[in-house]
Order: sequence, then structure tokens, then C-alpha cells
Amino acid sequence: MKPNASVLAVAGALSLAALAGLTVACSQSSMTEPSGTSPSTAPIASPASQPASSPSSAASPTPTTQQQTTETAPGKPSSENQTAKTCLVTMALVNDPNPPLNVRSAPTTEGENVVGQLKNNTLVTVAADQDGWLRIKSPLKGWISKSQTTHSCNQKAERLSLSADASTQQIADRFVGTGTHRYVFPASKGQTLTITHDRGPFPMIIAPDGTILLGHEKDDKRSSWSEPLEQTGDYTLQLESNFRGYRYAFSVQVK
Repeated sequence: MKPNASVLAVAGALSLAALAGLTVACSQSSMTEPSGTSPSTAPIASPASQPASSPSSAASPTPTTQQQTTETAPGKPSSENQTAKTCLVTMALVNDPNPPLNVRSAPTTEGENVVGQLKNNTLVTVAADQDGWLRIKSPLKGWISKSQTTHSCNQKAERLSLSADASTQQIADRFVGTGTHRYVFPASKGQTLTITHDRGPFPMIIAPDGTILLGHEKDDKRSSWSEPLEQTGDYTLQLESNFRGYRYAFSVQVK
């Protein structure tokens, strides 16, 4: 039985229409994908690749009592040959131009947060140093403005870069309360170290192996110390305070 001619014509038309639809679909697909990129190769941002936000990074700054700055005698810039390593403020004297000084429950002047007041020249013990505020633990607990105190490094270790031309370097600072200041510098065997006293106690001199070349002297009668060195390495000049503090000044030379 031969197929009806009209049936064949309809079937052929349907086949051509299906082929045309497939061609259009392929053409549209090639236009919507970026050149050279397929869904399987396109980079996908993974949550693991994104920088995680640490809770601590969003928190307020942690109070710290250590500063990487040199604090020399008030009003005097530190020498370019001095590089501070550590500076710890643990005590301060109240010095408010409009006393008494307010002690606050938080490091801010906003709100009613005054918990007490302190007279000028009151010695306070510092627990933390944060953004211009000192958190004190005695004689009251709270926060006071750092700018309204007299303060310095209670614990300080500082490296000196002595000039190669054997010039004399001046050292001047102060203690407010107790503490220890150490000045470290390199010297070679055969060189001569000279320390000249100007103000305050004469510094202790410690050799690289820990030998004490000159111990603490309570009085300030010694005017100078000068001797050839027997070791190569780092020498230390050390001063200590065990009460309300003092000012000191001396010069050092290695040649």
C-alpha cells in the first residue's frame, strides 16, 4: 500500500520545522555564553576563599601598656641616634591644669561616668595605656586622661647607635615612680668607653658577659668613668628607681 501523497508532504514539513528550531536554539546558546567560557570552567567564589572576619578585629582596641616610642626629658626631642625598643608606663603623677582630675569608669568624657577625683601630684599606678587614656588601679580604679599627668617610661630598653667619629652622645630622661632603664650599645675590645655624669645617679656599667664594671652608686659625687674595654659585644648602661623617681643625664663616648 503506497503512502498518501498528502501525508508525506505533512511529514516532510514537520521535519524541516524541527530542524529549523534546533538551529535557532544552537545559535541563541552560542550568543549568551561569553567567548571561551563555559558553565563548567567559570570561576566560582567559594566561601572558604573569602577573608573571614575575626571577632577580635572588629572589637575595640585592646588596652596596652607598651609603647614603641622614646620619651626623653619633657620638652626635648629624642636623639636621632637613639632607637627605643620597649617603653612601659606603669606609674604617673596627676598634673591637671584645672584640678582635681576626674577619674572615669570608661575612657570617654561622654555621659555621667565620673567615679572620683584626684589631687595634683598624686602618684597613680597604671594598668593599661589606651588612646590617650590611662587605666589606673590605685589609689582609685578607673580611667584618667594621660595628657593631664606627668609620665615617662618606667621600664625601658633602648639601643644606642654611637657615631663612628667618636662624638659624645647625650642621654637625658626621668623616672616617675619605680622602674629600670637600660641603654645598650656595641663596642669592641681595645676601645675606650667614657661616661660623664651630669645629673642624677651614675649609671651601672655592664659588660657583654654580664660582668659589672661599675655598680650602682647612691651619691652623685663621681664625675666620670673611663676605661679601655676588654670584650667585644653589647654593653649596657642601667639605672633604677625605687621610689617617686628622679631626673638623670649623662654622656657616653666610645673611641
